[in-house]
Amino acid sequence: MVSDFGELSSPYLKPYQHNARFLDKQYGIRREDDVRFMIGDSVLTVDDTSDISINWRHFKETQGLWELLTRKNVTRGFVTADNLKRYKTILQLTNANLQGYEPEGNVQTSSGSKFKEVISKLFPQTRWPRGVELSLSRQWERY
Repeated sequence: MVSDFGELSSPYLKPYQHNARFLDKQYGIRREDDVRFMIGDSVLTVDDTSDISINWRHFKETQGLWELLTRKNVTRGFVTADNLKRYKTILQLTNANLQGYEPEGNVQTSSGSKFKEVISKLFPQTRWPRGVELSLSRQWERY
């Protein structure tokens, strides 16, 4: 139950009860079976102080980290460099940024703002899905 979580995390987790449209279930937290929270291939737990545990790793709560974990459109004012570093660690730990959450998968691309503003900058030198580079170069050729 969302009310069992801490003061900071509750407003970020409550929309999962209603499946709100602004939630990022691609690169962030999703709810499975209305019981547990997942990110990538891993279960995510939240304690009563809003701290996060994933695969026996503990992450201290911050509003910026909760923005990154839950929102499609992140409020930049809440996000620090440390939040981005911890978010990248979580993505790598859970394969949440990869297709099918597979360790050898390509980066999941998206036309959304979170991919453009956050994910592509956190993983600038990773493998893109086949054809993406070709289509990008074709777009540039038109200009």
